[in-house]
Amino acid sequence: MATLAEITDGMKTVLSNISGLRCYDNVPDMGLNFPAAFIVPTEIEFDLAMQRGTDLYTFDMLVAVQRADSRNAQDKLDAFITGSGSSSIRQVIYNNRSLGLSETDARVTNMTNYAADVNLNGIDGIGATLNIEVYTKGSS
Repeated sequence: MATLAEITDGMKTVLSNISGLRCYDNVPDMGLNFPAAFIVPTEIEFDLAMQRGTDLYTFDMLVAVQRADSRNAQDKLDAFITGSGSSSIRQVIYNNRSLGLSETDARVTNMTNYAADVNLNGIDGIGATLNIEVYTKGSS
């Protein structure tokens, strides 16, 4: 069984394989560097299988790049949120589904909220949200 902290740490570690992307499990008060991915837990379902055989953790991951030049920023964002490629978050998680944890399986399910008006700590950016599901063995 993996805990919420272990899962977010595992995601951060796996995403460290993407060149130039900084991954946060919270939005930092100061010192934000783009491009960035923010892990936000949204739901935990404890009884997915009988007697807590499986738990399901769901996350929103806001992916944002700085918007100095919107065309270049959009191209950079697209590389992170597309389905495959060396900068693809989905591809990196697919290739590391266990997140380095036992009895854990992660997958990016979809992308939503593509927006050109993201503002983080006073910095304008372009962003999108990736939805991630993580299945792990439960504990009764």
